[in-house]
Amino acid sequence: MSTIKTAKGVLYELKKAGYEAYIVGGAVRDYLLRMPINDVDITTNARPHQVNKIFRTIPTGLKYGTLTVLYKDEKFEVTTYRIDGEYQDDRHPDNVTFSEDVQEDVKRRDFTINGLLLSDKQEIIDFVEGQKDLKAKLIRTIGDPHQRFNEDALRMMRAFYFQSKLGFQIETQTRDAIFELKDNLKNVAMERIVNEMIKIIQGEHAKRAFKSMVTTQVHEVLPGLKKGIEHILTMDDMPFVDSFFALCFTLNDGIVPQEWTFSNKHRHRYQQAAVLARKTKVFDAYYLYTYGIDLCLLANKVNFMLDRSKNLKSEIEETYQNLPIQSELDLKLRATEMIEITGKKAGAWLKDMQHQMVLAVLKKEMKNDKESLIEFLNKNIK
Repeated sequence: MSTIKTAKGVLYELKKAGYEAYIVGGAVRDYLLRMPINDVDITTNARPHQVNKIFRTIPTGLKYGTLTVLYKDEKFEVTTYRIDGEYQDDRHPDNVTFSEDVQEDVKRRDFTINGLLLSDKQEIIDFVEGQKDLKAKLIRTIGDPHQRFNEDALRMMRAFYFQSKLGFQIETQTRDAIFELKDNLKNVAMERIVNEMIKIIQGEHAKRAFKSMVTTQVHEVLPGLKKGIEHILTMDDMPFVDSFFALCFTLNDGIVPQEWTFSNKHRHRYQQAAVLARKTKVFDAYYLYTYGIDLCLLANKVNFMLDRSKNLKSEIEETYQNLPIQSELDLKLRATEMIEITGKKAGAWLKDMQHQMVLAVLKKEMKNDKESLIEFLNKNIK
């Protein structure tokens, strides 16, 4: 975390060394909106090697003129004024040219509300009418929206993120450009889309952002999310991240598209919850034993959001607490005893027999005691 107060010290040190420097971007926007600030970025005409002489630094983005400055136990990204070259990958410029003009640096940025500068004297410098858009609660690109989105297609997702966070409206020309260029998102690395989607879902005004996704048809180029987002717009309460993806993939025929770069853990979680929600609305002892309480609760939440079921959270938790058996290790007849009784060698039959016993106990067809289990073993052994 970095603070405006400490950032002013960085500005002071840069100015003392003969350079210009300003706080820029989201920190200035949130400062004016009196919102919490987590990260403070600084822009300066000092070159990276000159910044390096003044502060302890980490070379986090030298190609783009960025260093992470370590100052008074806080971290700040400090970037040299620059003009971006051509963009070939819908994300990063092929090259950058350092500049002495802060106005040129501001013009390359994404939205007017992120193009404001704050000096060490608390002065706001505004070259792009960002304050006007803040007051009007508008998300507008700096300059031509087609150019901004062609430079970096992820900015379209960023527009939805700022809408979700701030509750602002996306300005008409900016929204129209998103509609026209939405297919460019297919060229953006999926992990970046995932990161923005998570922030959108977590925003206080997520429903407004989802509505804009539908208006611009962006939800149609996000694999497997179309039906889910359309359904979520009919809901009063917005889902959390796991519920969002599980619901979307349930409505996507229970399939998690391969394009999504989730961790194996999350991919498995969403896939299993989607399959389970489509399979059952009743989470009895069998399902709780087979899938676990976490997946059963998530699948029930999905069914509840889809109006297929009541919210059975309390009932599911109670059923789980009262399971007569929670694992094969809880069987009162040990594997070694089963081998001794049958005279058979250990093999696949043993695991299969244990599984049959567990299911019989769960279904309350027999008690979990040694006598009942031996009787079941003798009756079912081949």
